[in-house]
Amino acid sequence: MEVGSKATRIRLFSIATPQMRAFHMTWFAFFLCFFAWFGIAPLMKIVRDEMALTQSQIGWLVIGSVAITVVGRLLIGWLCDRIGPRLAYTWLLLLGSLPVMGIGLAQDFQTFLVFRVLIGVIGGPRSPPEAE
Repeated sequence: MEVGSKATRIRLFSIATPQMRAFHMTWFAFFLCFFAWFGIAPLMKIVRDEMALTQSQIGWLVIGSVAITVVGRLLIGWLCDRIGPRLAYTWLLLLGSLPVMGIGLAQDFQTFLVFRVLIGVIGGPRSPPEAE
């Protein structure tokens, strides 16, 4: 990258420069992943009551969603090397939106667990990849 194309000022409310557009898209993408990953936590009491989940089943939901983040990190790291961070993060958001929408359709523990584990992959990167 040439010195002339580096940001010299931070104009937080501007999207005029590529650097600020990348900054705003990155924090927004991170917010979406964070919201998707932690969005069910405040609703767990309601979900537990509605689906009659046991403490053991809730434990499986928590362990499954956290454990899969290791696989998510490995997958996203490999994808960043193969196709680049922009495409990898874009596909993470696109494919990750499907289980987020699907979890509302879960009727039993097994289906809820599958969607929760798939959502856990979104939490793998935890921090957005930098722009290429």
